[in-house]
Amino acid sequence: MPEEFETENYTTSEWTHEEWEREWHISVGSAYACKKCGNMIMITKGGVGTLEPYCCDELMQPVGKRKQ
Repeated sequence: MPEEFETENYTTSEWTHEEWEREWHISVGSAYACKKCGNMIMITKGGVGTLEPYCCDELMQPVGKRKQ
């Protein structure tokens, strides 16, 4: 590796395994709702990957915890 790269604070373009798991972890219990029609989904099986749930041709929004 060239010396100038060692002295600068550069990162590589590839993620580590831990970074992928942290950023792409799909958690059981996460819920999403459609703003147009009100449909809701809940994740029942976790994993690692991408999740972009669509409904009514729009990306569904994550639902937060209910306030008591």
